[in-house]
Amino acid sequence: MIGIGFRKDFADEFLEDNKLHPDFVEVAPENWMNIGGYWKKVFKKVTEKYPLLTHGLSLSVGSPDELDYEFLGQIKKFIAEYQPLIYSEHLSFTKSDNAHMYDLLPIPFTGDAVKHVGQRIREVQEFLEQKIAIEIVSYYTPVAAEMSELEFINAVIDEANCDLLLDVNNVYVNGFNHNYNAEKFIEQLPLDKGAYIHMAGHEKWPTT
Repeated sequence: MIGIGFRKDFADEFLEDNKLHPDFVEVAPENWMNIGGYWKKVFKKVTEKYPLLTHGLSLSVGSPDELDYEFLGQIKKFIAEYQPLIYSEHLSFTKSDNAHMYDLLPIPFTGDAVKHVGQRIREVQEFLEQKIAIEIVSYYTPVAAEMSELEFINAVIDEANCDLLLDVNNVYVNGFNHNYNAEKFIEQLPLDKGAYIHMAGHEKWPTT
């Protein structure tokens, strides 16, 4: 099965010209929650035509703050209305002390972070009454690492009892930046817990 990330900037063309025939569409629920009028009608047409997957941006599972249950309530309402097959998020944090960084920042690869993030993901799953999938993110540098990235990811998924969203591009970029073999890295992930895969392009800038 092959899907596509649905965006407003090509919504009309996507619905009208029938050039693309994905098996499903994926959206960031933050972009479609609490909308009405024209865009709600468009989104309804899309979800009636294609199975839906959701990939969130704002949960911030690595944040030291308390979980935002008002936001989670909106997510739960969105899930109830549109019945996505999967709700996924990023293994990162995006806010602290209610300051939103609007970036997917890395979580320290530590045992304490494993317990913290695992507990938060379990709370989210209990509130939403379903498992969620967690995506491996790219990062520029590890922060106060006590273990490898691979050990950290595997430990979090085990601690949280959640699913994995494998972003192949992110693993490749991390492997290049941090000098490890991306293929061997993927082979050591808990692929039996894989929900689905992200494939995206990138550009490798020439060195001088």
